[in-house]
Amino acid sequence: MKKKVQIGAKEMISLMVLFEMGTSMMSIPGRNAGKDAWIAILISTVLGAMLFVCYGSLHRRFPNLLMTQYCRTLLGKKAGSTLAFLYIVFFLYGGARDLRDTGILIADRTLQHTPLTVICGLMVVLVMYVVYLGIEVAGRTAIIMLILLLLLGLATNILILLAGIVDMGNILPIAEHGWQPIWQVVYSQAVMLPYGEMVTFAMILPTLKKEYRANGIGISAILLGGLLLSIITLSNVLALGEDVFKRATYPLLTMISKVEISDFIDRVDVIGVMSVIIFDFFKILIFYYAAVKAAEDVLRIPYHKLILPFGLIMLVTCVLMALNYQDHLQTGELVLKWVFPIFAVFFPIMLLMVSWLRKTRIKKGKENVS
Repeated sequence: MKKKVQIGAKEMISLMVLFEMGTSMMSIPGRNAGKDAWIAILISTVLGAMLFVCYGSLHRRFPNLLMTQYCRTLLGKKAGSTLAFLYIVFFLYGGARDLRDTGILIADRTLQHTPLTVICGLMVVLVMYVVYLGIEVAGRTAIIMLILLLLLGLATNILILLAGIVDMGNILPIAEHGWQPIWQVVYSQAVMLPYGEMVTFAMILPTLKKEYRANGIGISAILLGGLLLSIITLSNVLALGEDVFKRATYPLLTMISKVEISDFIDRVDVIGVMSVIIFDFFKILIFYYAAVKAAEDVLRIPYHKLILPFGLIMLVTCVLMALNYQDHLQTGELVLKWVFPIFAVFFPIMLLMVSWLRKTRIKKGKENVS
């Protein structure tokens, strides 16, 4: 008999925080709000926690079902299978975008003469191997990596303070241009990236041990990750100033590269590059795992037989999705604004409303019979 896959609260929270930080560490969502970006992230964190309640509520109603399974339960076989297939495409695309982001970072910062295809290919192979080992292994590894990254982050912040590059005047006055620019980036950037992407965990929540509540776990992880991301953003603004913060390709790495203490502490940005790569790796991993599990359910093909072909699909999509980096960024902005809300907000709320209506109808039917 096949053993049921189960992971605990610590593993799930670690996976969620690593996923949440992911490419957000690299791009800093809400940068268009300038020195008030950290406020936009805090607001988005609260909205993201509220959005996760929808995913958690669906899990509570269907604790043993994947999202693709209760799509069919609620919408019927044809409509449900169609929506489930669309989610496969969504998960693959999300993973491919993050894979390209990571590949570009590595090519730009460490392996300048290595083709993007080779870098992304090596990353996909590693992701495929961890997915082959299973989500339980990924969860245990996530705990270790999260602790390591938090310690590295603490050490880096201490070095930044010692380097004397922090200027408290860089965040003043707060909300200088009013609240409208802050709310604009909350809608267009900061909620969907990364909180809307947390819909991916609807494919992982059934593995959570039954003694834990999905909403409690998810909200805790979102608030922790959002607080960390807001602190990182605030540090970037304090160290770089608003102008450099908005213009820098990788604000975090630009900030860390400024750390120089006497003649013996230099080139600390390698720590930042390593940290971002680890965060991004787990985000790609979770997107990829969700896509494979969804395809296993929809296509009725064993999980392990899909790992290689889906890895190749993600790699090809990653390489061909954009002509250049600028095209990649522009496409990403459009997708975040118009496509992600459909999968992260509209469809989950629709499913939750259908589940409420069906439950009400069943109750009324029982009352009529009695």
